Amino acid sequence: MVKDRFAAGKVVALLQQAKHDPKIIDSLLDHDFGADHSATYHISKWFEFWNVGFNIWRLKIWTEPKGSLRYRIVYAYAPKSLQYYVLAVVHRDFEYNKDHEITNRILKAYRDLGITTY
Repeated sequence: MVKDRFAAGKVVALLQQAKHDPKIIDSLLDHDFGADHSATYHISKWFEFWNVGFNIWRLKIWTEPKGSLRYRIVYAYAPKSLQYYVLAVVHRDFEYNKDHEITNRILKAYRDLGITTY
């Protein structure tokens, strides 16, 4: 059940656009891309897991003026297959605690997909 149709629409629209726009794809592994609002979204590594070998990223969608959507896209990159995987869409209040139920679900999805850790 979609609770926020506006946010869901923005997330789906960006993901659809990314499928057809190499510029977006190229930016998805560029930590802090768009942090200055030079793009419609901001990319960041999930450092707690990045530092222990997981290729997990977060995408924040900017809204006007200078705000952000209430949800973040958590995704992984699998370099062997050159594929991106959306692991979760989380509320911006999610604190990314390593022991959180959602974090555990995200890590399980990562492992189940067989994405390499480094």
